[in-house]
Amino acid sequence: MELTAPENTNPMATTAPEETPSLQYRAVLLIALYIAALLGPLALASTGGVVPAGQFIKQIALGLGLAGLMIIATSFVLAARYYWVTDPFGLDAVMLFHRRMAIVGFCAILLHLALLSYLNIGLLTRLWLPWHLQLGRIAILLLTAQIIVSIYRSQLRVDFEKWRITHRLVGLAVLVVAFTHGLLSSGAFAPWPLRMVVFMVIAVAFWSLVWSHIIRPDRLKEYRYVVQSVQKMSPGVWQVKLQPGAGGRSLRYRPGQFAFFHFNRPGVDATGEEHAWTIASSPSETDGLMLAIKELGDFTHTIGMTKPGDVVTVHGPFGRFSHRLHKGNDELVFIAGGIGITPFRSMIRWLVDRAENRRVLLLYANKSAGDIPFFDELAQYSNASGGRVRVVHVLSRADGQWQGEKGRIDIALIKKYCAGDLNGKTFWICGPGAFTATMIQTLREAGVAQAKIHNEAFCLLHAPVQADGRGRRLKALTMAISFALMVMVLLFALIRTDFLAARAGTNPHARHGLSHHRLETAPPRK
Repeated sequence: MELTAPENTNPMATTAPEETPSLQYRAVLLIALYIAALLGPLALASTGGVVPAGQFIKQIALGLGLAGLMIIATSFVLAARYYWVTDPFGLDAVMLFHRRMAIVGFCAILLHLALLSYLNIGLLTRLWLPWHLQLGRIAILLLTAQIIVSIYRSQLRVDFEKWRITHRLVGLAVLVVAFTHGLLSSGAFAPWPLRMVVFMVIAVAFWSLVWSHIIRPDRLKEYRYVVQSVQKMSPGVWQVKLQPGAGGRSLRYRPGQFAFFHFNRPGVDATGEEHAWTIASSPSETDGLMLAIKELGDFTHTIGMTKPGDVVTVHGPFGRFSHRLHKGNDELVFIAGGIGITPFRSMIRWLVDRAENRRVLLLYANKSAGDIPFFDELAQYSNASGGRVRVVHVLSRADGQWQGEKGRIDIALIKKYCAGDLNGKTFWICGPGAFTATMIQTLREAGVAQAKIHNEAFCLLHAPVQADGRGRRLKALTMAISFALMVMVLLFALIRTDFLAARAGTNPHARHGLSHHRLETAPPRK
């Protein structure tokens, strides 16, 4: 299964690592650090001197600008695919959170501009402004272009690799220009502790960019594999076996996880793109890695041109689609469509090799018998399991010789092989987007709890909301952080101004605040 997306590295060796409670504590710590990075600068900014109450709206605008700047800065950390960030949540969840918070930051900056323009329309109507204000205008234009291209990349036919590099470079330019604009045009940046904190966050963002594009690619040379064989498994599906290169380190991963692979194929690729695939082999297989790659795009249509001896750089592992990360004794019901079999092949092989006392039902949908990858292997694993693993093939275009299930996987078929009882079972789904969405809806309508449904994302750039509740929790976290930012911005404005005193009629400077702001924001031209 190919996962289209952009990375991380876990420098460890061959067997599958165990899930530990420390991941949960790390998740809580990371969320706390992220919230502190967004709210901390606002708290420090509020320690500056008090300004007239008439600048209350301006202070809200400044607070929104500072919050937007911090969201942009921390987005570099989220996008860098650090293993210690992605492992507790899953890379799909981190990427989805990154995109949602980017929209929140963009909205905060637009509102920042809208409020300041309400106070001084010249910020929008004047062609020329003082250069520190012109920097703010440039930052907003760059950020707007970046957001539009990111959302409509496919429609604009922008090459992914070029977009990925440009996206981060433009993001860095926005960060530097916006920081310079805020530093030179806002009194809210006056406290030195605030300047130091903001500078440190931006330095971390810059380091994340350098790490992901310069340092890490060089370190990943330790994880170079060599192509051992390339074999056609079924129409449009290729099996690629990899062995660790001489002196190289082997990847340590859990069954069902995926990694990023960079193929260096002389005469085929000019530069070699980075692609993500589920590792179809099991950690219990110590002779290297195995991939099952379906021809889905420009690169994968050339996978048959890969030669034994070609060098492949591996970056991973990633993902939480593994039974090793979800403890329990439930029967495992795997529902696969097409090339979505790859994580299940890995998990079933692990269960059989380790003789784990777990019952597994695999419902596997394909068009015809000739389209089924791993047909013989799956039968062998079922026989070797002593009845613990059952494999049911379902064909939508079966010929007259097919004696198995025909049609599509639906709730009637699922209940048939679950003996009519869906309780005590955990459901795992992997396949094309429409297939996955249909299976999730089918199970939910049948009364299966969200926590009992796990699904893999075919495409990280457009990762779906995970059925197991991670997506729901992620959405709730985004909304909670956005609400906390709004409250903090309001508190910042109240603390920075004598607004409450002015409302009580005790502030002698209130009537001068607005004109003071206008002169400060955009002095009239002489």
